Amino acid sequence: MLETSEGLIFDVKGFLHPSDRVIAYLRYYPDARGPRQRAGVRYQKVYDLDERRKLLKNRWPLYLHNSTILHRQVQAVPNRRIRRQYLPLKMIEELQERRDLDQLETLARDMAQTLAREATIPLAKIGLSGSILVGLHTNQSDIDLIIYGVESARACYENLTTLVSTQSAGFSPLGSTELQNLYIQRVPTMNVPVAKFEEHERQKVLQGKFKGRQYFLRCVKEWSEITEKYGDKEFFPLGRMRVTATIIDDSDSILTPIRYLLSKIKIVNAEHEDMPSEIVSFRGRY
Repeated sequence: MLETSEGLIFDVKGFLHPSDRVIAYLRYYPDARGPRQRAGVRYQKVYDLDERRKLLKNRWPLYLHNSTILHRQVQAVPNRRIRRQYLPLKMIEELQERRDLDQLETLARDMAQTLAREATIPLAKIGLSGSILVGLHTNQSDIDLIIYGVESARACYENLTTLVSTQSAGFSPLGSTELQNLYIQRVPTMNVPVAKFEEHERQKVLQGKFKGRQYFLRCVKEWSEITEKYGDKEFFPLGRMRVTATIIDDSDSILTPIRYLLSKIKIVNAEHEDMPSEIVSFRGRY
């Protein structure tokens, strides 16, 4: 996460960025009416992508960038405007050393230690993101951990599958109330019956509860595992399409970004004629 000269806090998106700026989306901004507080400054949290764009357009337009590589407008922070970088791995180190942790920080530290022990991965492969990272968490905030490296991610996922299903070491799946709340949050952008939604969500282990507190886990590659560079490819928006297909490779299905390779593709309807070959998403929900 990044903080700008104005005190805006952005979520960094992906590994590939232009040389002069970082692709990142607004998450918190100073507001005297905001419910969150840090060092005497109140903040608002913004969720909806359109709302984030409108805020920047009206108040801080320099953080809207028309990319000639992505051929679309994205939110991005110029390097010269970065005041502070928040590093997830450093945050876990800090929680190990501090003796003044609040309840949520203690749970986050304990969850990281438990995952490292149960999955037999180094604690140095686990980072902490989200509101705790920037000191803007509340009593109701979730725990957002990051696992670095494909090998560590797979070990963690395999062990979480057992821990969640057996409700061991403090882990448990989301209950009906939590799943219904998730459905209410997401239904405006999803055309899925509630029963089907709950069926799919119950199978996930990268989201759940640790000692009663909701968590969300992201698994990402390490720098040494990334070979592509920004600008190696150009991307052109073509429009929407609906297809049926068979997934033939889901080896990156637990990672962010998620990637599925497709075969036996049939177009149901589309705004263009190009045939897709893969699905990629930066949204953890998928």
